Amino acid sequence: MSDQFRLHAAKAEQSPVVVATGEIDLANVDAFQAVLDRAAADNAMITVDLSRVSYCDSAAVRALFSVAADTKLALIVPAHGPITTLLGISGLDRVATVTVTD
Repeated sequence: MSDQFRLHAAKAEQSPVVVATGEIDLANVDAFQAVLDRAAADNAMITVDLSRVSYCDSAAVRALFSVAADTKLALIVPAHGPITTLLGISGLDRVATVTVTD
């Protein structure tokens, strides 16, 4: 598994958390999707921490939408920047619970 995408298993009443760093694009979206799918397997909800992602393209957005189709999705995003803007433009902020961090 890539250090860029880490899965932290669910604990007690908390959902599993996928932590992503750096860029998510066509070059690595398959690895991102695999980690998302593992997190979503047998879980009603997952959290994806995007607070340390500097860039993501439409492939990453598609991966997040695909998970949100069958699993409740929570996203952690930075207060400002391209990831926060992308959420609004793509509509991910309407299908996921979004938590903004500083």
